[in-house]
Amino acid sequence: MGTIINSVWVLIAGLAFGAAAASFIILMREKRRRAAAQWSGKSNTTFVFSGNLKHTSLLDAIQFLEIGQREGVLHIYSGRRKGYLTFIKGQVVDGFYRNHIGREAIFRMLGLEEGDFHFEPKTITQPKLMTDSMMDIAFEWDARRQEGPIPDD
Repeated sequence: MGTIINSVWVLIAGLAFGAAAASFIILMREKRRRAAAQWSGKSNTTFVFSGNLKHTSLLDAIQFLEIGQREGVLHIYSGRRKGYLTFIKGQVVDGFYRNHIGREAIFRMLGLEEGDFHFEPKTITQPKLMTDSMMDIAFEWDARRQEGPIPDD
């Protein structure tokens, strides 16, 4: 009878040890999975980027978003006037300001000296409406500005 009781205790101890070991392994795997997700660039933080055109030029803001290869919409507010630039992988693919779209909208927004901007990160599903690089647009804007002020109609 003593050997049966000892065998039962050994069995119970073995089961308890196995359950503890299994729990430990599961916890360690979960910890590793969380650490890997954290370091893989996947996180739940939200990218916030906003500013004032008196302190940061719109061209600087655009270049910052280009370098970061951001995707979303840059909203530009100047008084009651509003415009936006759409980014896919850091490239401006669409723009709108007042009655202007594309390059002309960007030219007018680059000339704004007062106002605010705010970037809204989001997945863009629209097609690319612009293929020009921002550098080419900036050079053309500077050349046009040298000729005289770009109207803000």
